[in-house]
Amino acid sequence: MPRLFTDHLLSLQSSYSDLKRLAGEQETVFVGTPGSVTERTVNGKAFLYRQYYDPADRKAAEYLGPSAAATTAARADALRERIASTKGLLDVARVLARAGYVRVDARVDAVVAALFNHGVFRAGGVVVGSHAYGILLNELGVRAAAYGTEDVDIARRAPLRLPTKTSFDVMLADAKLGLLPVPQLDRKKPSTSYKPAGADRFRVDLLVPTSGSSVKVLEAKDLGVFATALPHFQYVLEDPLEAIVIGRSSVVPVNVPRPERLGWHKLLVSELRAETNDKRTKDVAQATVLLALTAERDEDATRDALRALAPAPRAKAKKAARAVLERLEGTPHARALQTLRAILG
Repeated sequence: MPRLFTDHLLSLQSSYSDLKRLAGEQETVFVGTPGSVTERTVNGKAFLYRQYYDPADRKAAEYLGPSAAATTAARADALRERIASTKGLLDVARVLARAGYVRVDARVDAVVAALFNHGVFRAGGVVVGSHAYGILLNELGVRAAAYGTEDVDIARRAPLRLPTKTSFDVMLADAKLGLLPVPQLDRKKPSTSYKPAGADRFRVDLLVPTSGSSVKVLEAKDLGVFATALPHFQYVLEDPLEAIVIGRSSVVPVNVPRPERLGWHKLLVSELRAETNDKRTKDVAQATVLLALTAERDEDATRDALRALAPAPRAKAKKAARAVLERLEGTPHARALQTLRAILG
């Protein structure tokens, strides 16, 4: 059987590290393409604009001011420098994407960019779900099977201290995707998800932890909205990693769960899902890659992450791990298989 993942060339891993460092120096990122500064003449007077394409690939323009004004010239110079810097990041991002690094589509790019600009990730917000899995593949320097998802899952472990009191739905409006609250089946419950109008399946979910064993809807006062509260979720949000989202229009600093915790948590979630749920297979497949990686590279971290689960969820994760062992049988990942067997006991 083929390998579940392959290491990227060291030169590419070095380029990724440089890209992450430079991306981390950004104060804000563009929503939409960087574009260019252009001049327009209206009624005989010259004005400067930033022309770009928005996340829906529509032409858009940002007014800067009269060309003759000193403040406009200074603003335009700073913007040109920022555009050039972003294009430099995107040149590296394209090289990495062609080599197999995960690059998100324009809408995911726009959502994380808008949230970054509002300080969500600096304050501790975390990207979770399948996008976190893809981000971690990049972070770990490996190439693995592609994943598909139309959900962007954003979580926070505790209330965020944000620079301004801006609600989550207003932040999402800056993504320029026309995201609207999704009504719950129980109309008395407030929305915790957002999507474009119509049959579009793209959605953004806000998630928080809760005690107990049932899913709830809780008010996230720090974000001015409500969130889906998940049991056993605090575990996966503990001590997240700094990483980047490689997009088509920006490279965005974010936080993601630690790979060993995300791996065990995906196994736990797979055990809690109905057997007919398509996401169950995806959870196990992604957990297999993450745990094989961490078992090969850091046995202690992989073991400690399992021990960190409370007894009841730990038992469920260990039960689900049988499927991981089966997937590793006959692969070149004999060391990971042996390590995971020892960890599981």
